[in-house]
Amino acid sequence: MSDSNGDKDEIIKSLREETASLRSTVKSLQQAVEVNQSNGLTYYSSMNHGLTRENFNSIPDGGMAPRHVKELIIQNHLGDFTPRLNTSSYVNVVSEKEEREVALLGGEVNLADASVYPASVELHDTVVNMLAKLWHAPPPSDGEKNYCGAGTVGSTEACLLAGLAHKFRWRKWYKKQHNLTDEEVNGIRPNLVISTCYQAAWEKMFRYFDVDAKFAYPDILENKMAVGADDLVAQVDEKTMAVVCILGNHYNGVYDPVWDVDTKLKALNAEKGWQVGIHLDAASGGFVAPFQGRSGEEGPPPFDFRLDSVLSLSSSGHKFGEGAIGTGWVVFRQRKDLAEHIAVSVTYLGGHSDSMTLNFSRPATGPYVQFYKLMRLGMSGYTQKVQNQMRVAAYLRKYMKDLKHSSGKPRFQVLDGGDTCTLPVVAARINPDLKLHYDDIDLQHALSESHWYVSGYSLGFENFNNGGAMENLVSDVPAETTMFRIVCKSNLTMSLAEQLIDHFNEVLEVLDSLPAGYNAMKSNHLKVTRVSFARASFGGLSFAKVNMDEEEDDPPSKRQKVDFVKAEKTPCRKRYSLHHVC
Repeated sequence: MSDSNGDKDEIIKSLREETASLRSTVKSLQQAVEVNQSNGLTYYSSMNHGLTRENFNSIPDGGMAPRHVKELIIQNHLGDFTPRLNTSSYVNVVSEKEEREVALLGGEVNLADASVYPASVELHDTVVNMLAKLWHAPPPSDGEKNYCGAGTVGSTEACLLAGLAHKFRWRKWYKKQHNLTDEEVNGIRPNLVISTCYQAAWEKMFRYFDVDAKFAYPDILENKMAVGADDLVAQVDEKTMAVVCILGNHYNGVYDPVWDVDTKLKALNAEKGWQVGIHLDAASGGFVAPFQGRSGEEGPPPFDFRLDSVLSLSSSGHKFGEGAIGTGWVVFRQRKDLAEHIAVSVTYLGGHSDSMTLNFSRPATGPYVQFYKLMRLGMSGYTQKVQNQMRVAAYLRKYMKDLKHSSGKPRFQVLDGGDTCTLPVVAARINPDLKLHYDDIDLQHALSESHWYVSGYSLGFENFNNGGAMENLVSDVPAETTMFRIVCKSNLTMSLAEQLIDHFNEVLEVLDSLPAGYNAMKSNHLKVTRVSFARASFGGLSFAKVNMDEEEDDPPSKRQKVDFVKAEKTPCRKRYSLHHVC
């Protein structure tokens, strides 16, 4: 009897499993039919039209037609600012059809495998050689064919590679100077001297690789954020592994005087018996400064490997290098006691090659696109491009300088490096003497109503040497001071610059018309969660005009048709520090 019951149980169990399997098969077939039916239709007449964001929290059971997936991505992209109206970022946003095709071609090549893709590796090395010559690197020694450098996924990786090479070079020197063991010298932290106007890449260097930061504080009103050579060199000591000079800081585009730092650093090294070198962070200036002064206009003094102290140089191919793909480049003065410290020999892929990047596998997209741009523009094309960008910057700068407030005082205070020997960047702030009830952050938000993005930010930075406390970025104005910048990239043509000026004029008229209560709302961080209001429109821009002097408990008749629901005390404005926005 028990055997009979056991057989029945097994049969029932088997039937249940078979039924579940059939149900799963039927469900899969139904889904496949639905997918096939939807994929044959337009996106807007398919079942995919009803997908919500919650549907994207996990990988779907079935796939979609390629055009439907593309439509999803397009819809998501609509929430972004228009790239060509973004004057905040330094990243290039224009490209040609052929360039995009080249990028797709490079996406299928893994540069880590030199034995399979030797031609692509050679093209990468060709770009390194081109850039090394552009930046006047000494010819390769010991009969080497190629200069010493590497393409990276961005200039952050390039900075980190250079920093590590300097660190290991310093460690070798310091060990010998003090007769230390490897274990002893490995326990000593070196420092890196740099302006407080550093880009976020260097904070990663400090945090990730056990390096202390020694800051030099520039001023903005007199020297326009170009850190003084004396201020930088004064920070150097026996544990300094390198001094970083910035060829175009991201706040206002001004070049650090690397030529003066070189002179003073060589004198200090000779006096102390040290070997401290310079890393030139030319993320933006590396593709601008070499093309300034080529047509008779004023150009910068020697800034690159023509200076003895410059041991390494990094730059971004996707900024003023005009590439459409995130790419960085680092070039070293020599391999010996510098780049050799970060070179890793790779043999297990069927050949022998050196890897000098943090990331091993990486596509050939960046080198392909950079090669395309270098060959496409040539020296004359880059020169003309930089002149165009500087001309647009000069036009906008003149507008900022000439514009007057109704009081007769200047509307803006220009805070950049001027029309020559600087990046094509216009930086300014609303004239503090006007004592207006709005600032540069408000100006940013107002301009964004017309889809223009002009970056406003405060002049403070989170000093991780002091527990992340917000401190003054520069020596002569407090951290809460605000300013804004306009980066004149290739997409900002003269006609678009004229449109931007029109929007500045319209927005300033609106901001001037706002009542004094606007300042109270901003200062108290009040966020109105619902408001019906009368709109004031200027040139297509709409701004809410509210009277914040009225009490919340006032009856509707006293509120001049402005109906408030209870306001929450939550931050309604963001203040940006450009160490985190680039």
